[in-house]
Amino acid sequence: MATLTVLPLAAGEILLERLLQHGVALAHDCGGTLACASCRIIVREGLESLSLASEDELDMLDKASCSEPGSRLACQAIGGGGDLVIEIPRDLPPDVGLQGTSREISLSAAAARHFAAQLAQRPGAVAVRLAVRPAGCSGYRYCVDHAEAIGAEDTVFESRGIRILVDPASLAHVQGTTMDVVQEGLSRRLRFDNPNATRACGCGESFGT
Repeated sequence: MATLTVLPLAAGEILLERLLQHGVALAHDCGGTLACASCRIIVREGLESLSLASEDELDMLDKASCSEPGSRLACQAIGGGGDLVIEIPRDLPPDVGLQGTSREISLSAAAARHFAAQLAQRPGAVAVRLAVRPAGCSGYRYCVDHAEAIGAEDTVFESRGIRILVDPASLAHVQGTTMDVVQEGLSRRLRFDNPNATRACGCGESFGT
């Protein structure tokens, strides 16, 4: 499956940055350094207004078997001014992703209700931010907070009506994660079903990948 996005791209503006600002959940595993093909898109209209693809970009597209006309890496496409119609593939080859896992961050019904209630208490919040930070005996801990703006480098996901932001440094550690809310006695806590975690500490507060 694929989605179509129509957006204006100003002269000198990088397509990936514009898509992320537009709220499009486009992966960019290497952070726009031309080291992967995860931000591959297909330009259906307006291709002539973009900068020409470099030999390095064409080589990366070829390695990822992206031969369809109009294929570009969003991190390398620079606007010349004008509107674009972008198709975002949802069936990327498995070798394009990190560790071959699903990219989507998803919420259980209970987690979605929890975050909807949390965001409703913060009128300026536009999303939930999921990140990891070095900590604990296993290497990382999860950090979940509300966000009042979408960063230029954030990957944007949406699950059950809740928008979720992940920064580039955290993405490799949490892609494919499902968040749930579980009841333990009189308290509730978030539970993370993370396919990237290879170990966890006994207290459950940290994990390693």
